[in-house]
Amino acid sequence: MITIQGFAKLCGCNAQTLRYYDRIGLLTPAKVDQWTGYRYYEESQAMRFVKIKNLQQADFSIEEIRPLLEVDDEHLMEAFERKIEEQTRKLERIRTIQRSYLKETMDMQKMVMSITDLVESRMNDPRLWNEFSLNDAEQAETSARVHEMVADWLARCRNASDEMAQSMDSEKMGTVKKVVDHLTDDGTDMPLPAGGETPAEDAVPAGAEMIFARDGWEHVSEWIDDLPDLGDETQSFFLFRVRDDSPLADTAFPTLMLAVMAVRYNAMNGGMYCNVVRSGDGANHFALYRK
Repeated sequence: MITIQGFAKLCGCNAQTLRYYDRIGLLTPAKVDQWTGYRYYEESQAMRFVKIKNLQQADFSIEEIRPLLEVDDEHLMEAFERKIEEQTRKLERIRTIQRSYLKETMDMQKMVMSITDLVESRMNDPRLWNEFSLNDAEQAETSARVHEMVADWLARCRNASDEMAQSMDSEKMGTVKKVVDHLTDDGTDMPLPAGGETPAEDAVPAGAEMIFARDGWEHVSEWIDDLPDLGDETQSFFLFRVRDDSPLADTAFPTLMLAVMAVRYNAMNGGMYCNVVRSGDGANHFALYRK
């Protein structure tokens, strides 16, 4: 028998590796001195070490290695062949992902651009601007802020495009594409979700407080000047329930509303959110929550 240091030299490893194999039960010493705790190995155990090392290098797990240490070389070669087949399938899957990666990334970027172009084109609708009764200077500043917001959103989408493309399967990608095609091809809006008695409180976090509300109005300009000062670090949540024929049902309205608020109150620091649903009662409703 030889010491652990001598056995480590024989096997071409270090003593720490042998202690690890002993701890997990793959290669236990032939003898452990009860007084000193020194480990001693038989030279023949080097063959078991060779088995363990090669199986690990071939990507076998510890649990896969345990039973293979007790089989003859013929059965061990069969295990290697099965592992080769498994790794071949895994490699082919990676190659498939590699081939599809670039196409999915480009598709995602095209969809992001389509949605961005849609938002910007909708901003030319005079009905939306008329809701706020802005003068020329205010409209120009708000328009610039809209483009800034859209550009910032697009930049964040581009930065995340790698992750988006890899995590979105073909079914989800197809669903997003249908939405984009519906919005861009026929020029119509996606239907707004139906609202209940309250304006989509699901979009409001716990602890937020309603500080302003108006019901039965025709245009935002009727009450926008009555809003409290929003120029602080508090989060604001603008919740609308509108008639089906209201200009506010346009998908571009939430972006425009946030831009108007940002220009008027410089209130983007704390975070602002806008949600629009159908009222269902033929009237327009608005509520402002803050947190």
